[in-house]
Amino acid sequence: MSISLRIERKSGGEPIEFEKGEITGFTYMNNSSINLLAKSTNLAHSLHIRSKIPLHSLPSVIDNADNSNMLYTWANTEYKPDSEDYYRKCNIQIVRNENTIRDITFTHAYVDKYQEQIDTSKEILEFELVLKQKEDQLGKIQSVLR
Repeated sequence: MSISLRIERKSGGEPIEFEKGEITGFTYMNNSSINLLAKSTNLAHSLHIRSKIPLHSLPSVIDNADNSNMLYTWANTEYKPDSEDYYRKCNIQIVRNENTIRDITFTHAYVDKYQEQIDTSKEILEFELVLKQKEDQLGKIQSVLR
């Protein structure tokens, strides 16, 4: 089974992609309010993504061209109403035996949580990324479930 993640800027440019077994875990959550009257309008959809990347595969920070550096930069982007880089299109695919079993796209995703750590004994960078869809764009979440 493989999990791939592609994150695209609305303005174009180089996407952030993890495709070579770097994504080790994925959780999709749909949380609704405890208040039953608010269930239809008070939803929170989120993607929880976990990764382990060997340190030897990461280029120098000076190059700033690898996906982990671009992801770190996006995770630390400050919200500004006119910013095109804050919300991005994020697609995650889960493939098993050459069949896509999940294909989920958040059209207006933002980073709700980003956490990374380096394990020097195993020489890996691990990160956890939590993405959410902009609240007024919930109806634009695209999913193909098989």
